[in-house]
Amino acid sequence: MIRSFWVVLSVGCVTVMLSEAVGLALLWSQGLLSTRRIREVREVFGPQEKEAVAFEAEPQPAQPSSQDVLRDRSLRVLSLTSLETEAGLLKSMIENERNGLIAQRADFQKEKAAFNSQLQQLADKNVVEAREQSRSVLLALPAADAVERLMQLSVTEDVLLMREMPEAKIALLLKEFSTQPEGGDAATAARDSAAKIQRGKEIFERITKGEPRESIIRSALNNLQQIEAERPVTSGNK
Repeated sequence: MIRSFWVVLSVGCVTVMLSEAVGLALLWSQGLLSTRRIREVREVFGPQEKEAVAFEAEPQPAQPSSQDVLRDRSLRVLSLTSLETEAGLLKSMIENERNGLIAQRADFQKEKAAFNSQLQQLADKNVVEAREQSRSVLLALPAADAVERLMQLSVTEDVLLMREMPEAKIALLLKEFSTQPEGGDAATAARDSAAKIQRGKEIFERITKGEPRESIIRSALNNLQQIEAERPVTSGNK
């Protein structure tokens, strides 16, 4: 049985091979199978085979190694550290610049305060010198002429000028304030006389009360009392 099967199989294979050989011979004899035809068939199927081979031969991207990953992380850490260092330096520079500007402003305020103080001292000195000069002029003038000059000023200015004069000169000027003017219109003379008498009384009253220092001292005391009243009450003052 088996032997018969192999005999049949062998006969079939031989038959197929003979059929293929006969078919190839017929194609060759009719000119349908030639070297050029075989080349054209190979060229048709060749690119697909080449692409398949090229795709299979294309190298796959290699996975990064642990050293590469570690190196990349180290570079990133170094970059961040460098940025933090630069930011710290920039912040330090800005702080130094700001502190320098604050110091310059403080120095400018000190210089400004010193300059204003010097100007105030010069102004006070100028006022004192001008008052001394005016007082010297009044001392050199006759009593009548000195009173005429004093009537052109305010009562406060008269007190400031006469306060530092010798007592004899003050008495002479006060007496002159009470002297009746001679000549001229009677009504005008009476009005001028009344004004001089009133001015002399006011000057003597203020000198007697210690003006103008008394007003300055009283003003300073009032300011101190106001400051004490506005100060908040602490537990120690209760």
